[in-house]
Amino acid sequence: MNETTIKSNEPETPVWGRIVLIIIAFIFLNLLLQLIGAWIAKIPLMQQSAFENISMSQQLILQFSTFITVIVIVYLFRKFVDKKSIKSMGFAFKNKGPDLVAGFIMALFIIGGGTLILYSLGYLEFSSFHLNLQTFLLTFILFILVSFQEEILFRGYILNNLLTTRMNKYIALLLSAILFALFHAFNANLSLVGMINLLLAGIILGSTYIFTQNLWFPISLHLFWNFFQGPIFGYAVSGQNIDSMATIELTGDNLMNGGNFGFEGSLVCTIISVIAIGLILYHYNKKHI
Repeated sequence: MNETTIKSNEPETPVWGRIVLIIIAFIFLNLLLQLIGAWIAKIPLMQQSAFENISMSQQLILQFSTFITVIVIVYLFRKFVDKKSIKSMGFAFKNKGPDLVAGFIMALFIIGGGTLILYSLGYLEFSSFHLNLQTFLLTFILFILVSFQEEILFRGYILNNLLTTRMNKYIALLLSAILFALFHAFNANLSLVGMINLLLAGIILGSTYIFTQNLWFPISLHLFWNFFQGPIFGYAVSGQNIDSMATIELTGDNLMNGGNFGFEGSLVCTIISVIAIGLILYHYNKKHI
């Protein structure tokens, strides 16, 4: 009887089958909810430039549609396919305050440190500063939604499932990072360096998860990575222009400063990301010796 009970709680669908199915389900439900969101936000879908220069409130409605998609799809798959709890994806919060702080510090190290380097080398200039508090707060909410939805899907569900197999944890990390990068493959102004940096970002975001299986560090890092990059320092965020506190002018080679894709398209981001990955993996490997 115990053996039967154990077997009944095990997922019947293989890991890769679950991952492919959840991606397909996400695409279709997200398309439907995005259409509904666009209708609610009064975005003229029949116009070719419908999604260009949309307001922050319209962006929030569209992002909330994607957020709802992820919550619904992951809940259904976790409960009825994986037969595991949502909390087991990495939402244990006890003593995880330091993880939130560490995510903030790592984001500041990568984005702030990279910006300082670009400014020092003359690849970036600050032309003006202004603060619209309402837009600033709305943008913060926007990136909270982004960080939660992408970390729940790519680290909480996909990487978590890969780690349940006999697969080497570093291979699982790389595969989840590849899927994360491909998820952004149609972003505006994406370059080869930008694609490489998205892959590295996926590795950074999952680098602690393969040891802790807790989502609070990657959620915090993802949130503040985007927030520092866009609203604070004035870069495009993965190719999307965001209202910011600082207005910057990029000078010289776009390969160095990222051009229209933002800091994530720069070689400086590549170098700092590799250093960050090395530091995180060294810390956890030393800790687990």
